[in-house]
Amino acid sequence: MVITVEIHKFPITKVLVDQGSLVDIHYLKTFRKMRILETKILPYDEKIVGFSSKRVDTRGFIDLYTTFGEVGCLSKTIKSSICW
Repeated sequence: MVITVEIHKFPITKVLVDQGSLVDIHYLKTFRKMRILETKILPYDEKIVGFSSKRVDTRGFIDLYTTFGEVGCLSKTIKSSICW
């Protein structure tokens, strides 16, 4: 399923929902568009398993609030760890 969510009060479109995934991944340019400074992203130098079962490098992570649904109308906000 592909949806739009709000992360850090910024709309993120074309979000792929993978119910078996334990990590949210964004490109650095997405963090820049959200005006999140690279200095706020904590170092994280571990590999995660990608869609093709290959190990993928990560650079860092940050905890941000993600809202699903329209604000004020059956919405839910959770704290998410997002990797870069």
